[in-house]
Amino acid sequence: MRRFTSLFAPFLACFLCGCASYALNELAPIEHSAQIQDFELVQEHIDAFLTLPDAVTRLEAMRGYAIEAAMLFKTESFRVAPLGTALVTNFDASLAGHLALSKIYTTLEPDAALTHAAWVERLKNHATFGRDGSLQKPYRAFTLADAHAFTVERGQTVIGSMYGEADPYPMVAYVISRNDEGHISKVYFEIMAFERWRDLTADPQNAIAGDVIREMAKKGDNSAQVAYGLNLIELAAKHEGRGDDLVATGKQWLRRASSSENALPPYLLANYEVAQRSDGISWERVKQRYERAMKLGLTDANYQLARLYIEGVFGQNAQAQGVTLLQQAAEKNDINSATTLGRIFLRDDPERALGYFRQAAELGKEQQRLRYIRTIARARESHRLAPNEFQWALDLAETGNQEAMLLLGTVYARGLFEDEINLRKARKWYRKSVQVEPSNGLTVNEISWILATTNIKRLRDPSLAIKYMDNLMAINDEARGSAQFVDTWAAAYASAGDFQRAIELMEEAVELASRSQEDYEYLLRAHLKHYQDKKAIIEEVP
Repeated sequence: MRRFTSLFAPFLACFLCGCASYALNELAPIEHSAQIQDFELVQEHIDAFLTLPDAVTRLEAMRGYAIEAAMLFKTESFRVAPLGTALVTNFDASLAGHLALSKIYTTLEPDAALTHAAWVERLKNHATFGRDGSLQKPYRAFTLADAHAFTVERGQTVIGSMYGEADPYPMVAYVISRNDEGHISKVYFEIMAFERWRDLTADPQNAIAGDVIREMAKKGDNSAQVAYGLNLIELAAKHEGRGDDLVATGKQWLRRASSSENALPPYLLANYEVAQRSDGISWERVKQRYERAMKLGLTDANYQLARLYIEGVFGQNAQAQGVTLLQQAAEKNDINSATTLGRIFLRDDPERALGYFRQAAELGKEQQRLRYIRTIARARESHRLAPNEFQWALDLAETGNQEAMLLLGTVYARGLFEDEINLRKARKWYRKSVQVEPSNGLTVNEISWILATTNIKRLRDPSLAIKYMDNLMAINDEARGSAQFVDTWAAAYASAGDFQRAIELMEEAVELASRSQEDYEYLLRAHLKHYQDKKAIIEEVP
């Protein structure tokens, strides 16, 4: 079976369709030396367990206890106590076991509860030491049950999980959870028990994550069934002649996993069917699967089903239902839904759109923040950046982000932060942006257009615009064949008073647009007429 090293990349990109990953709320700060001590102590217990001759037998027993304990955890059932005891008896550093016992003993035996609560804190410190829950730095968990327990202890409800692999970690779990307000968190855990889970396979010494996951799936591990089914579907694309069989088997595993309270399998099945768009697709079945995932709390399912409504799959009169689904997900801080609502309302209700873009920016990172700042910078109505929003742009620019530099130039040119119009700083950031990557056609073109055509005389710089465009056209063949870019090139020469060269380039731009049937050819011809009349283009830019 192939390695699962690349599982999470296509999983997130193709099947979760942009599902971002976010760590849970920050831990309260603790003394660093204490965390190191906790880490070393817990690691000693883990290392000792992994040497036990019956470790894999214990692990299998623990999985059963943990499943039952998880079902009872939010109840007042005293059955939680023997389950927690069984977990700790099998492994004395079981987070799931100590968490169960600390909860049940809180009112029954306060002293015992304190002992188990201390172990919970110790195990949390081990989980988070040097880690942030990202795929690059996953939290540590001895088993998936402990990953779930960690999540529950942080006030979250687990709504889905699956296994995978991400170098250099041999086995990783992906866990999706929600808090009481419905907000979603998505984090990764390194599964420390992997070394002994390998004993389930025929060749433990050489077994990799894929081998272990397959055997765990056969033994009824739901999260393993999700991963194994998804892996078979991915493999289908690489095995001509066996593709249909692999897909069928993969879908069968996902359907089997769908019988649990895991939101991922119905969601993944729906996404796969939507991606394939086969003639026999049952849109009603797709809808039911998304609704199942939605019922379990996965707001990504709202987003995907909303896209189908808006696309008209369920009829043109049902599109409003798509907007409602997006709004429901945005209320629970779903980034994709907030971003999509921003795009939907941008033309007819720009203020509302800006609110959704701001929400996405506050929740997200680089991509969402750039989109929000871009919307502010390019809006004709004057909006101001708040101090933290301006800091987003500054932080991104100072890390070398070319678009952030461009946008900062526009922010200063238009006075969009604290009403400060500073043309010197605007020019500085425009120059820096081009210097980062002078062959980037879109960025260089936009900056050159501003410098060539702006109505702000102290910002206009035709010579610099010509320099940038001359260089771009010499090193970027795609830009050289673009009517839009040649239009900017001509505008730069016209701004400098070289109308003969501007006319030559503008005629070329019109020809390029005519050949490619661009719908803005009429605008290019209007620009040509300007240059023939010896008039430069002057606009209210940026």
